[in-house]
Amino acid sequence: MPARELSLPRNRRPVPTGTRLTTRRLPVVAYVALLVLLPVLVVGGAMAVGRWSTAGHGGVALAGAGAGNGSEATGGGGTGAQAAPAAPADVKGSMTVRQVADAFTPITTAEVLAAFGAPATTPDTVQLKALVAEGGGGMDIPAFRTWLEQHLPD
Repeated sequence: MPARELSLPRNRRPVPTGTRLTTRRLPVVAYVALLVLLPVLVVGGAMAVGRWSTAGHGGVALAGAGAGNGSEATGGGGTGAQAAPAAPADVKGSMTVRQVADAFTPITTAEVLAAFGAPATTPDTVQLKALVAEGGGGMDIPAFRTWLEQHLPD
């Protein structure tokens, strides 16, 4: 004879016991919102902490290991340096006064600063766009490119 606590009466069937675990279904709208919001939040968060930048803000290796004064090519700061411009048309506002003077050797940093009407005590690590924002002596980047073409020897 089987054990009494494990036997069922003759007219009963075994039925599985309900569990306390329940699953919740997400509506389709929640999935769509998650798929749209997740990338926006990741990119926005990365931009907020400075880990995401758009093209044109540095991060390009210098053209050739010997370009410039060597500080950028040897990792002087780890921020990534702009490629040395080959022609005045390649000059960008995010370049520093030192990068422009190094790329166009007859031009000195003092001449570049004077073109923008900046004091001679201005550091050569300042970006050209910062000089324009401070007044620039009536000079903007396109006008500086023209000035640079006029002051380079042929």
